[in-house]
Amino acid sequence: MKPVGLVVVLLACGLAFGQKFQDVSAKGSPVSLGVKDDGKGPYAAARNNSSKAILAMVAEVRATDERGNGVPCMSYMDYAFKAGVLSPREERFACLMDAADEGAKVISVEGAVLFVQFEDGTTWGDPGAGRDLLAARPQKLAFLKNLVETYYEKGEAAFATLLNEPKPGSPEFMVTGCLKADAEYEKIATIDLAKKRLAAAQGWRASGIF
Repeated sequence: MKPVGLVVVLLACGLAFGQKFQDVSAKGSPVSLGVKDDGKGPYAAARNNSSKAILAMVAEVRATDERGNGVPCMSYMDYAFKAGVLSPREERFACLMDAADEGAKVISVEGAVLFVQFEDGTTWGDPGAGRDLLAARPQKLAFLKNLVETYYEKGEAAFATLLNEPKPGSPEFMVTGCLKADAEYEKIATIDLAKKRLAAAQGWRASGIF
């Protein structure tokens, strides 16, 4: 991954786990990428360096192992359907940094922020990189609404079935994946989190963001 006209900034070098991380985001990017480790292993994290809260972000991270194999990770973060906006100076998970083969050692990681949408609807970066993420919002909202309605109209079993129906890679799958993982992490019932996320997404819809 060698984006044209990007400024390479060495964020971390000679880290304990033997990796070098380079943020190759375009000059002026409101978000920087770096390495964090919460005790379960290192990962690429995004930090909001702007004065405005961020509603969506697209980034690409590529890890290269000692055998020369590269593993790309695309990060599509739409906080309209997640845990709320990314506030100024806040950091959150962006991408994993795994080797292509189990047991191989990752020796370098390169990442770039491609697109950002602020909470006021303005954007930064390549519009093409964020096109699919933004276009999927009505579909995500409709599915989230269907999830909640299914729970109350058909019961918990029907809700659980619908929660596991989406195909990997689909907008619906991204909604359910986040719901399941975040509900477990927050120790909250999935339906309660779904209702909370639906209310937030409907708020963004009513504001004209999508």
